[in-house]
Amino acid sequence: MTRNKVHCFIAIRIGCDDTDAIYGKIERAVSELGMHPRRIDRIEHIENINQKIISELNESDVAIADLTYARPSVYYEAGYAQRKIPVIYTCRKDHISNEDDTLKVHFDVDRYNIIFWNDPNDESFPHSLKARLQSVIGDLVNIPLIADLRSYLIRLNKSLLNPETVFGRIKHLFSQFDSYPRVECQHTHHELNIKERLSLYKQIFEILQADFSAEELASSQHNQWMKLSQIMEEDVGYLENLFAQSNYGGRVLYATYLGDLYELYLDCMTKLYDRPSNEYRKRYDRVKFGIEKLIEDIEEPVWS
Repeated sequence: MTRNKVHCFIAIRIGCDDTDAIYGKIERAVSELGMHPRRIDRIEHIENINQKIISELNESDVAIADLTYARPSVYYEAGYAQRKIPVIYTCRKDHISNEDDTLKVHFDVDRYNIIFWNDPNDESFPHSLKARLQSVIGDLVNIPLIADLRSYLIRLNKSLLNPETVFGRIKHLFSQFDSYPRVECQHTHHELNIKERLSLYKQIFEILQADFSAEELASSQHNQWMKLSQIMEEDVGYLENLFAQSNYGGRVLYATYLGDLYELYLDCMTKLYDRPSNEYRKRYDRVKFGIEKLIEDIEEPVWS
């Protein structure tokens, strides 16, 4: 199920007066920015607790790890999260130079830009945390994506009744698609393969700018364009499915690739079908609906 709110996993010592109080400040800052705070002991579930923690981390878009009291579980959760999402570190200030193993920030992690707090009433802490969150989430949301999609939608609306000449045939590059198969999102080369497939499409379109003779156009153009359109249709469905099943950050990523592919896909359709025609209109409407859906699903503000 898709969601429009950024999920923020919060790892922190549970059951101490000061960390419970500072959690309240963290939760409020996260919520005020329109994000959804997630702390494992406040989530209703019937799963094994360890499995639930991993599941929550996999579904989150950003994490906050408070290192106060040097809880091994917090370090573990932060390390796991940092494999794929941004992690913001916070800690009580007296841990900076403390030699007590339970009251210090441990080696390696102490190199990070940690946000320190003096006590639960530290008024500067929420402001610092919100500023850091806005910076991190600003990169994640990638607001220019919406502008790019909307700009293409405007050009799309204008192009419906503007026929173009069908360009030359495409004879090569298709074999390279086999080197970059569509794979599950957990696959090591998942994102690389998507990028390479898009690159191949763009190279094919560059070839189309060359001058081909009328004989070449007549003999092979239609079959080559049809082959390209079939591969594109499969990739559009593949990316739309990934978009629908992803968390907020994943949807932004796949929307970026879909925006590029939609444009190339419809360009391909102009080579196969007359404009206006019912066949072209079907493809046009699919792309128009797809772009409107991307904008609708991403546009809801993630903070007030």
